[in-house]
Amino acid sequence: MPIAHFHKATNPATEDEVHINTDAVLYVEEPPVSQIGQTAMQVMGLLTDGVRVTESLSLVLEQLPALSMTLRHYHAGAPPEGASVVHIAIHNVSYVVPNVPQTPTFWTIHFKDASELRVVHPLPMDL
Repeated sequence: MPIAHFHKATNPATEDEVHINTDAVLYVEEPPVSQIGQTAMQVMGLLTDGVRVTESLSLVLEQLPALSMTLRHYHAGAPPEGASVVHIAIHNVSYVVPNVPQTPTFWTIHFKDASELRVVHPLPMDL
């Protein structure tokens, strides 16, 4: 069980650390500038807000197993700054289904812990 060490993003800033089992990461994304932290991680069992850390997205991705990159889907349309790029831990995906017959097509990724993430069409080749 590989453990990665990061600094938790808080407001006001603190030196709090967070230790994450890299096998438990579901997906990683860079939050909008208006939100706290440089990188957000969703981990198994954390069904609400993800873990936000002060490390850059590239630094976090270096410490995680291979992830698949795609764009997040928003029912109400993408935010003004554009859709978030999400990096998905394929080893934690349970199944993926399209929203057909609705358009535009998007996909719902169901993870092993029963959480979900909507992503745009088309899917990455490795999903």
